[in-house]
Amino acid sequence: MNATPLKPSNAILIAGIVFAIFYFPVIGQLFYHEGQFTAARIVSSRVVIWGEVLLLYFYAASIEKNKLLLWADKKYNAGFYFASFGALYLLGIGAGIVSKAPALFGYHDDRTLLLRLIGIVATSWPMLILTAVTAGITEELIFRGYLVPRLEVLFKNKYMPVIISSLAFGLIHYRYHSLGEVIFATLFGVVFAIHYQWYRNIKILIITHACVDFVSLCIFKLALHYHLPIK
Repeated sequence: MNATPLKPSNAILIAGIVFAIFYFPVIGQLFYHEGQFTAARIVSSRVVIWGEVLLLYFYAASIEKNKLLLWADKKYNAGFYFASFGALYLLGIGAGIVSKAPALFGYHDDRTLLLRLIGIVATSWPMLILTAVTAGITEELIFRGYLVPRLEVLFKNKYMPVIISSLAFGLIHYRYHSLGEVIFATLFGVVFAIHYQWYRNIKILIITHACVDFVSLCIFKLALHYHLPIK
């Protein structure tokens, strides 16, 4: 199914896109200022991300006169979900491997803030699950579900939506001050944006994204429990 014809002007589209991209990098500074991570701040930041989805929903409905998701989800059989999950997960692992490339050129990434954050999240199962589920749902709805179709309408091609939405996704991970994390998130965004363009199904992206984060956090939790070195 093609994108729903848009009645609003390009200015309204651009305003929504800019809001979607810069909302959390700006608001998030309130929660991640100077790496002051606490359990309360982390939980509050999850609420703020859900707030962005809610605001985009109302913006789409009241200003754009459209749905949050312009592309209705296509229906597929179970085989599609299993195959897509496996392919996306493996490509996500590939993105993680590529993100280590700067080390080959002597660049030593500073993951101090990221490890401090994950260390707090991984100590509590409820927080771990909340973090993984929130990331899977909200980030896919915002960066793939909301942005990609609107960027495609605005630019009238399939390349700029992938580039812009992926760079924007990488941008929100800059708050960890980790180049590797930005590279990983950007490549992850490229893979998921292309999949969304090809198959128009946000559910599999949400499921896979949440599982990637959940498994990663579980591995970190086990490493902490058994006092294994974490790099």
